[in-house]
Amino acid sequence: MTVPTSAPADVPIPTQPRSHAVMWVALLAMVLIVASSFLIDARAASLMFAAELVVLAIVRAVAPRPGPYGISARSRGFDVAFLVVTGLAMAVFAVTAPAGAI
Repeated sequence: MTVPTSAPADVPIPTQPRSHAVMWVALLAMVLIVASSFLIDARAASLMFAAELVVLAIVRAVAPRPGPYGISARSRGFDVAFLVVTGLAMAVFAVTAPAGAI
């Protein structure tokens, strides 16, 4: 009787479990940002949202594979680029919008 030395191709290779902590912290931050938009100012909340997107991009860039649960959608490069560009665009919109618009 022979013992196979490798797993068959259809058997998935186990990966390390992903933590849900980043997703819950990001969700808590979003709740605080929405609350601050009503209590403080929409412009400040927009800047906080932009900052959160950039922080999530940094977390996605340095986190080990497969990435934190909830913010890993595509490849690492795509996720980081998308989060940074979106965060910077949101910051530009928040700063340049007229006071009555937001």
